[in-house]
Amino acid sequence: MQPVKSGVGDPMELHTLRAFDPHVASMAPLLLSALAAGASVNYLISAARYLAMHLVHPQSDVTQRRGGLTPEQLRTVTAYMNEHMNSDITLARLAEIVMLSRYHFIRQFSAATGKTSLRYLTELRIQAARQLLASDGNEPVSQVGRRCGFPNPANFARVFRKNVGCSPSQYRQRAA
Repeated sequence: MQPVKSGVGDPMELHTLRAFDPHVASMAPLLLSALAAGASVNYLISAARYLAMHLVHPQSDVTQRRGGLTPEQLRTVTAYMNEHMNSDITLARLAEIVMLSRYHFIRQFSAATGKTSLRYLTELRIQAARQLLASDGNEPVSQVGRRCGFPNPANFARVFRKNVGCSPSQYRQRAA
């Protein structure tokens, strides 16, 4: 069996990423949350293999995208999303931060991340909610939703269920 050409000379060089990778940035916390929530060993091994293959093969679809936000613009926008997660974040404000029109921002963000800014923000909010639900059993679920940018408890429950596969309360019980 022939070894796979990875584009990496020495595996020890993989201790840091050469550039921001939104795929890794979004997947790594989810993998850690799955571990904390008691995911099966098979799931964790599969996810870890997938992530390892993505890291070893720099020709992935994420790194080959043309155009898109610069790494600095992407860091600026995602940092803003993280810092203002519980606020009403508008497309106009995100575009303003990186000095683009809304139209260009939509295209550039999608080209850089492979998803819309709304989808990206929703995933950030759900990830934050999962961490809060798993760590603090005393805070009401509706308050967790508000802290993560979901002012309406019914909307929070609907979006959480759609993304995670269970209600926030069920997730908290499983994580306990």
